[in-house]
Formats: sequence, C-alpha cells, structure tokens
Amino acid sequence: MTDTETDETTPAAPERTQPVQQTDSELGRHLLTARGFHWIYGTSGDPYALTLRAESDDPVVLARRIREAETPLWQSAAGAWVTGRHAVAAEVLADQRLSLRHADLPGLQRHVFSDAWSNPLLCHIVPLDRAFLHAPGADHARWERSAAPVLGGAAADGHRKHADRVHQETADRLGASFDLMADYSRPAATEAAAALLGVPDDRRERFAQACLALGVALDAALCPQPLAVTRRLDEAVEDVRALVADLVAARRTEPGDDLLSTVLGAGGSGAPAAEDALAVGVLTAAVGVEFAAGLINNAVEALLAHPRQWALLGENPELAAGAVEETLRYAPPVRLESRIAAEDLTLAGQDIPAGAQVVVHVGAANRDPEVFLAPDHFDLTRPVGQGQLALSGPHTSLFGAFARLQAETAVRTLRERHPQLAPADGVQRRMRSPVLGGVLRYTLTTSA
Repeated sequence: MTDTETDETTPAAPERTQPVQQTDSELGRHLLTARGFHWIYGTSGDPYALTLRAESDDPVVLARRIREAETPLWQSAAGAWVTGRHAVAAEVLADQRLSLRHADLPGLQRHVFSDAWSNPLLCHIVPLDRAFLHAPGADHARWERSAAPVLGGAAADGHRKHADRVHQETADRLGASFDLMADYSRPAATEAAAALLGVPDDRRERFAQACLALGVALDAALCPQPLAVTRRLDEAVEDVRALVADLVAARRTEPGDDLLSTVLGAGGSGAPAAEDALAVGVLTAAVGVEFAAGLINNAVEALLAHPRQWALLGENPELAAGAVEETLRYAPPVRLESRIAAEDLTLAGQDIPAGAQVVVHVGAANRDPEVFLAPDHFDLTRPVGQGQLALSGPHTSLFGAFARLQAETAVRTLRERHPQLAPADGVQRRMRSPVLGGVLRYTLTTSA
C-alpha cells in the first residue's frame, strides 16, 4: 500500500500528500502481521476478532454474540471497544467526539505493531486517506451538504427515470442463468454512478474497472487483504483520482448539471471547492457503487429466501421501498462502523481513553429485540421509522438516497421482468469481508 510524504514541521493534509510506494516485502509483512493478530485474538473465541478474521464463522451468530455480551460496550481482545446494542450504537454514531481518524496523526492513519500485545492498534490496516475514507467528520458533513442537490433524498425523483432505464436495460440483457453481482447489481450501480459524475463514454470501462478494485476499500481498512488485492486497490485509488481530477478540471471551465459541477458550485471556483469535488467523486467510486450494489444483492437475496415476501412484492410493486428499508435493517450492506475517540470520554458506563477505537456492529444493533419486533424475520411491510442504523455513518449517509433508489428500482424491475427468479445455489461471499460481507458469486435463474 502507498505511504505518503509529510513535511516534518507542517504536516500536509492527507488528501494533498503524494504517494510513496512501499516494497512488496514491507507491505506484505504489515498485512501478515495484522492478519496474524486477528487469528491469535480469535483463538480465544472473541466474537469481534472472529468477525475481523472473516473466515468460516457464521456472521449472524457472531453479531448476536457481540450484541448479547455481558456489558453493552465491551473491549475486544483486538483492542476495540465494541457494541451491538441499538441504544449504545445510536449514541456512538451520533457522538461528535468520535471520529474516523486519530486527531494526533495528521498524515497517515497507519500503525506500527511493535506493542500490539499491550496496545493493539488494528483500526487502520491500510491508509486510505488518498480515497478520502478517513477524512475528518467536518469534511464529510461539508461534502454531504454540497452534494445534497444531487445525492440528497429530495433529488431522488429527478434520477428515477434514468434509474428505470438503466435497470430495465440491464435486466433485459440477462440470460436464463446469471450472476447477480457481476451481471446485474454492480453494472447497474456503476452505470448510475458514472452518469452522476458525467464520465464520458470512452472512459466508462476504465471507471468500471477502478470501481471493481475499489470494492474492497471499506473491508481493507479493518481487515488485511491479500497483497495482490491491496496493490490493485492502491492502483485503483490513484486511477480514479486522476480520472475524477480531469473531470473536475473540465467542469470548472464548463459546468453542467452533474454531481461534480454541483459540488464545485456550492464552494465557488477556488482550490478548496475543486478538492471537495475530487473527494466526492472518488468516494462515489470507492463507496457509492459498492454500497448500492451490495444493497441490491442483499435485498434480492432476502426476498428470494422468503418466497411470501417475493410474492407480496409482485402483488404490490410499491412495496419495493419497504423491501429496501427492511434490507437496510435486516442485512445492511455496511456492517461495521469504526470510530476513534478524539478525547477521553465515558460511553455506556465505560471510560474510553483518547485514541481508542470504538466499533458499532450495525448488523447486530439492527436486530436488537429491545427495538425491533421479531428482529430475525424479514418483513417488507414492517413499519418504517423504527430506527435502523444502516445510514448513520458518514459514508452511508452520503450515498443513502442513491443506494436506496438503485435498490428500489432493482427489486421492482427484477420482480416485473423476471417473476420466476430463483437461486441456482447459495450465495458465495468473499473471505476477509467483515464490513461488507461482499458477494463473490450468487447465481440465479430466470425461470422455474
């Protein structure tokens, strides 16, 4: 993974630093060290360490164990303070004293493991500042405000016609047997994101390839990926930065009605506005596409696993919104939210020192029986507004309306175009995917 250069007297902002390549030996040793500690801590049965290990353990069972721990907020052997209780999770996600990064590390969020036995720091396995994933909360809030005219919930209706066309065309290209992620979810989400950014036709294949490699970004922050995957992730970050930077430069001279022009317009014509547009564009590729594709996959999987719910959707297509809202609760596409305490604080009766990692297991909190009736039951008619937390993080909040629209359109389109849709086999998920539960393969057939 790339490192970054910083001036010893005046650290540069993470997003403006220049990458410096680590050797395969240096990067491989770093990844193996982190992976080794996950395995070691998991041998004690620690459910959070086992979640990070992301191998053969049932993630739903691990989520339940995290939620049902003796104390609402407890410290894992892996160093993080962890909760799966809805009330505590909501408190953590709303607390402005908890950030995506260490306040005392203005450059890379990258740690040395020399003291891992006494003070494990496994909160930033690879530095993803170049992808803007670990930017301060104030930056994320500003980006969300400036992007709201295009990405906000009120803007969804303006994108609905385009979404309908993209999903109908994608659905009509499907054969009798297809892979949901590779042949439908990701292509549709990528096309929608490219349209938002105004990516030219001759660059869309390059954009799609970068999005594919960036799909592991949220997982890579907490779970070390194989060396080759990490290298490709790093290359994709730089590739999409270059592509978006070109688009931003073009929009500064010839604005349009796309997302980048909107962000530029919100901040004026200076360099800070261009930096904000670059950040939003890169995050669209690094988070928006995978978030939307994952939500589509999870919604279709849940509906097909519950035939009565699939039938209800056919009887009333307006239930597509309810199906997506229930999927966000039942199978959120982003399961873990990691934060760093900016100062000493007390949460759920626990004293949390500055610099400590606090992790919310969103999947566990969204099935808390203290909040949700029959939480392990998927019900697309469940009343909304019960407090699911799937859109409570800065990344998921930014792309929540975009992902909702794509998933609602997908389930409605697939139900209309292919009412006999059925799984050919079970879902195969990526290993080392504790955050996303990323789908490796999910084969469906279009006729019974």
